[in-house]
Parts: sequence; C-alpha cells; structure tokens
Amino acid sequence: MQLTGKAIIRVDGQELRTDPGATLNPGGVKRNPIPDSRGQTHYNEENVSPELECKLHHGADISLKAMNDITGATVIFECDTGAQFILREAFTLEPLTLDSKEGRAPLKMSALTCEEV
Repeated sequence: MQLTGKAIIRVDGQELRTDPGATLNPGGVKRNPIPDSRGQTHYNEENVSPELECKLHHGADISLKAMNDITGATVIFECDTGAQFILREAFTLEPLTLDSKEGRAPLKMSALTCEEV
C-alpha cells in the first residue's frame, strides 16, 4: 500500500511550487481531559480550524502581496495517493516572510471548512 509522500497544493486553480513536507490539519473537534476529585476523567470539546502549512518557492511569477491578501479562496490539497482535501473560503493567516537566500516563504492558511473528497 502506498503512503502519502507528496502533495500538490492549488489555490483557486493555480498550482503552487512548494517544498516537500507540506502539512494539513483538516480541523475538527479537540477534546480536553478534565480530571475530577473522584479520580475520574471527563472532557470538554472545542472546535479546531483547518490549517495548511507549506514552504512556497518564490519566483518572478509569485506576488507576495497577492499571497498575503488571499481570502475566500478554494484550496485543494492533493496527495500522491489520490486523497484530496478541499479547503473552502480559505485565507492566509499571516504575512509571508521571504528568505532571499533560499527563495522560499512559509505560507500558512486556514479556511471555513475542509472536506475530504
């Protein structure tokens, strides 16, 4: 069985050039353990937003300002195993910082939802 080793990331149809090792947290529910005075453990829940992180390769065709300004985008995270995730109403979380020696900038995004298709 093949395991995920690579991912292609597309933002509104544009494929990004990225380093291997992009990560995706599809979001969901986080459960926090809460012990009580009787030695039993209960939990409460909180929602966790989807989050995608990658290192973007910067070239003349990539506008850092445009990447910083992304809101309301459709992002596809496609694994080499065929699994696909769609992030809807995606947005950039923080301004990109370009490393001029490496020609890369970390890109962090979140979204309203993330669905596995």
